[in-house]
Amino acid sequence: MSLKSEYKFPIGYHDLHEQANINFQLNRLITNGGSYEEIKELAPKIKDFNDWKRELVALAEKALGENRTLNAAMYYRAAEFFVAPNDLDKEILYDKFIDLFYSIYKNAVDEKVEIPYENSFLPGIHLTNDERKGIVVIHGGYDSFLEEFYLFGSYFRDNGYEVILFEGPGQGAALKKNKFPMIHEWEKPVKAVLDYFNLDNVALIGISLGGYLGLRAAAFEPRISKVIAFDIIYDFFEVLLYAGGPKVRKMIESFLDTNQIDMLNKVAQRMMKNDLLVNWGLNHGMYVFGVNNPFEFLQKARLFSTATISDKITCDVLLLAGTNDHFIPIEMFYNQIEALKNVKSLTCRMFTEKEHAANHCQIGNYKLVLDFMLNWMDITK
Repeated sequence: MSLKSEYKFPIGYHDLHEQANINFQLNRLITNGGSYEEIKELAPKIKDFNDWKRELVALAEKALGENRTLNAAMYYRAAEFFVAPNDLDKEILYDKFIDLFYSIYKNAVDEKVEIPYENSFLPGIHLTNDERKGIVVIHGGYDSFLEEFYLFGSYFRDNGYEVILFEGPGQGAALKKNKFPMIHEWEKPVKAVLDYFNLDNVALIGISLGGYLGLRAAAFEPRISKVIAFDIIYDFFEVLLYAGGPKVRKMIESFLDTNQIDMLNKVAQRMMKNDLLVNWGLNHGMYVFGVNNPFEFLQKARLFSTATISDKITCDVLLLAGTNDHFIPIEMFYNQIEALKNVKSLTCRMFTEKEHAANHCQIGNYKLVLDFMLNWMDITK
């Protein structure tokens, strides 16, 4: 079933870079509004994160000079992605992205909301539709901004749903401006959103690490009638250590269990020097979680598992995954299925390379996965 939207999501996952995560982020940029031809030309110039920042900032400035505002916005956002938290340019690049985004999508300015939370607020965008087939609440995960999901949310709005996008602790402006670090008890920010809008019977969509966060919220928040894990993350700690293999995981677990703080931090520092993905993952993790060293970050990461809460989920559940996700071990898909003992209904979908949707969060074919979600929501009414 082909559904309607003003924006045409590109289709195709491209082999642009030998490093899997850099290649993924380049494809993610194309999905979000970057130019395939420009990114293809840029890709061979990137050897490290300094190259990434320099080349994407240059591309953003070029696009801005040519009045290609969407391209420029997304290039600034991408440039920010790998910038170290202690680099002053990180917030500067974020602010440039935000300013350009709201200059493009002027309606989004009027749709912005501030959702009361603790001593401040969570940022949100509220998209209304008179048809109101249902209410969809959308949030990201480990490294996303709500503005990146505006077109995603608009797709649901254009197909008859009222939509609320929000950033919780550890995400976007909630972290950068309001200083809320990431928490594993995601039912707390979700409760704030549902209370603010006086909502019941909502569909919650969690993206990337949101695949854990959304399921966690659904386990404790009865107002969630449907939840979509886009994609699944059964155990975030295991995801972080997946690339290192079983020996590394056992060693890190031993250090955590025996409180060997200095030893774990030394091992982590050594790994960060030798692997770009580990370097970014740990630095970003410490920043998002508001901690000072790898030991504290990994200690908190162990809390992000659905193993102990999945049996508490009783609503309709949709699990999504890809056959070639470089972040998430494929066995986690089956572990998550097995753990959901008490759900009202369970639908599972594994996307493939032939569909251009085998990678994390189906980067390469957003339209396919969005249409699948919408059809599932109609079927499970």
